[in-house]
Amino acid sequence: MITVQEHVPLAPYTTFQIGGPARYFIVAKTKSDVTEGIAFAKEKQLPWFVLGGGSDILVSDNGFRGMVIKSEFTAVAFDEEQGTVTAGSGVRLSRIITQAAHMGLAGLEFAIGVPATVGGAVWANLGARGKEIKDFFVQATVLDENGEQHTMKVEECAFGYRESVFKHRPYTILDATFQLQREDSETIKTRVQELSALRKETQDIAAKCAGCVFRNPKDQTTEAAAKLIDDVGLKGFRIGGAQVSPIHANFIINTGTATAEDVMILISLVKQKVRDTKGVQLMEEIEYIGFDS
Repeated sequence: MITVQEHVPLAPYTTFQIGGPARYFIVAKTKSDVTEGIAFAKEKQLPWFVLGGGSDILVSDNGFRGMVIKSEFTAVAFDEEQGTVTAGSGVRLSRIITQAAHMGLAGLEFAIGVPATVGGAVWANLGARGKEIKDFFVQATVLDENGEQHTMKVEECAFGYRESVFKHRPYTILDATFQLQREDSETIKTRVQELSALRKETQDIAAKCAGCVFRNPKDQTTEAAAKLIDDVGLKGFRIGGAQVSPIHANFIINTGTATAEDVMILISLVKQKVRDTKGVQLMEEIEYIGFDS
């Protein structure tokens, strides 16, 4: 039996540390918890969404009028003979990367330092440094909107740049399996350390932020979003408590008092300035939660 909480502030559950309350909120540790949560929301004719690590999203100051299902599926199972790992949707990628390195299994190091869970990473097809989750994805166990369980292979997931079928269909990811490659453990650990240090030097990973706000333009001849924003002189620009990062211009940071409205105004200004100056229409990578309610 699930415990349904009401009017739970969502800011503490997001890396932005911004956002109003969820009308209803549950912590899901089992498949039946998810099924019950969805049934509860459907009975009340309310929307629902599954919350993982809370990165890559901006929650409205008014919160979310439906059901938030906080994923706490945290089981991890390695098959060393096959070189695979199956992890629950609530497992942090950093945990898998660290454990895999000790076992001499490589592949996911590109995501070290990203505050993402397995479910969120698959949902968004997380990518960095020329690699994406889809490159290592084997299959996922999901629930459909009727609570029926399915196994979805990579070819069924319509992965693209920061895209997947999960963004467009009411599937709830329970776990995912990834294929890793055998490599010397110390070599992997060194790579993890180097990539982690590089991310700390070039990104505001310690700041209150959602990660990259904008997608890089699809046109390969166009500069990356961070470079475009930097070129138009907006690095460090601030509205209220929201600021374009002085370190990485594709990050917007919460300096301590930012509201969702501050962030939205700043995003709009950045898009307009880049469009007017560079002729490029930036598209958001972050997802908006509760703005239609």
